[in-house]
Amino acid sequence: MPDLLLTHGYFLYEDPKEMQIMKPYAPLGILYLCSHLRQHGFDVEVFDTTFSSREALFHHLQTEKPSTLGIYANLMTRANVVQIIGVAREAGWRVVVGGPEPGAYAQEFLTSGAEFVVFGEGESTMQELLTALRHGSFKSGCDWKSKIAGIAYLDDQGGFHQNPPRAQITDLDAQPWPARQAIDLRRYIDTWRTHHQLGSVNFITARGCPYKCRWCSHQVYGQTHRRRDPIKVVDELEWLLTEYTP
Repeated sequence: MPDLLLTHGYFLYEDPKEMQIMKPYAPLGILYLCSHLRQHGFDVEVFDTTFSSREALFHHLQTEKPSTLGIYANLMTRANVVQIIGVAREAGWRVVVGGPEPGAYAQEFLTSGAEFVVFGEGESTMQELLTALRHGSFKSGCDWKSKIAGIAYLDDQGGFHQNPPRAQITDLDAQPWPARQAIDLRRYIDTWRTHHQLGSVNFITARGCPYKCRWCSHQVYGQTHRRRDPIKVVDELEWLLTEYTP
């Protein structure tokens, strides 16, 4: 039983527009979360829904021994995620949600069944939250939830609480690369090759954005722009070229 199962609730085969385009990319956000938590000793698995189905995900949740489920949600996947929360809670999973939608609508996701909403960058917050859950803080009777920066939750009376935000990661180069080995990344590249005669793979060189467009969500990275060391970006690029030949 893993400490955490991560998923994102996007199903390519339910997306008619993407079925025409067929340019899928790996869910780097949860893969960064996976690599960070693994580096700190947690057993983390990823159920990548892109090429799977909601039925397969539901079957997994209903047949595996429940632990903690972490779900990334955006505007496009919001309805899917709410349904996943319901199935997971019924099967006994503790549910944590994060991403731009939960950050903006934390109370709505909590009333839909999530136990915690993580807002901002999730790596350090999930590390602290999983540590508390692992050590049984929830059984101690103390108000441990209020001490974890970057989360929102409902108290026993249904009252909404949102803790102060967590400081963002200043040294992106200290973070491990995303755990691409946790998913079938070659399927993404092969899908590109099948439909466009070339492979494509995604990676990032920075977090945040220097601009303040009103239509763009800033829930995760805030009004920041933090760049990686260009030499380390090149190191990752060289590895991607060697490993996956996009």
